[in-house]
Amino acid sequence: MVLPGITRDQMIQVDREMIKRGITLPLMMENAGLNLARLVYLMTPVDASYTIIAGSGGNGGGGIVAARRLAAWGREVQVFLPKGRRKLNKILEAQLLRAKLVGVAISDGLPELDAKPSTILDCYLGYSFEYRENDLTEQVFTFLRKNASVISLDCPSGIDITTGENFSHFQPLATLTIAFVKTGLLNLQPEYLGDFYVIDIGVPVEIYRSELGIDWEPPYDPNDLNKLSKSFVQDPIQNIRVWRDSSSSKIGWGTI
Repeated sequence: MVLPGITRDQMIQVDREMIKRGITLPLMMENAGLNLARLVYLMTPVDASYTIIAGSGGNGGGGIVAARRLAAWGREVQVFLPKGRRKLNKILEAQLLRAKLVGVAISDGLPELDAKPSTILDCYLGYSFEYRENDLTEQVFTFLRKNASVISLDCPSGIDITTGENFSHFQPLATLTIAFVKTGLLNLQPEYLGDFYVIDIGVPVEIYRSELGIDWEPPYDPNDLNKLSKSFVQDPIQNIRVWRDSSSSKIGWGTI
């Protein structure tokens, strides 16, 4: 079965229904951040270090959770907050404190462009992004364009997830989208998406049926993101590049 994507408004509706069922934003952040940490842990060498670019919304919260998890597994991690700590709400402040207590280095602003090479986790803008001219956001886009090793959470920052319009034009190695594929990602040119994954953050499939009219029985092994990604498109080779086995990477979570 080929599944459609969902729009920004539909994803907002899914989030609201999740909260009604007691699946709170912190829980969703924990699920997203854990899966992001697992993916980058498996994709990168044992001596890799990570730089998280965290926004002030839910995507930033997922990035901060990923930072805490990676640090707990012995990896070198730092978080940069382009908007600064003062812009964080209480939920993100709590996530930041947890990350700090396990040794994550935290800084306001952006890293220097000539800083030590690191895998960049793009957790700046998520599905709620709507383009407005903003100097700081343009600085973040420039930073991401100048880095060759970027992995994006939910969608590459600067993508309109309903239309696929691209305002940032950087090329991530991979994108780990949350809960369900968004329509804009299906329309995006492959080089602006990278290797593609879909993760479950605890959304009951009944929400997709009752609220969005999408009749989905997940046709996948929970340990195999390859199968999950392929369920969304007719021709995954043409439309979505799914991470393949190679000498330097593995698929699935069996080794964690």
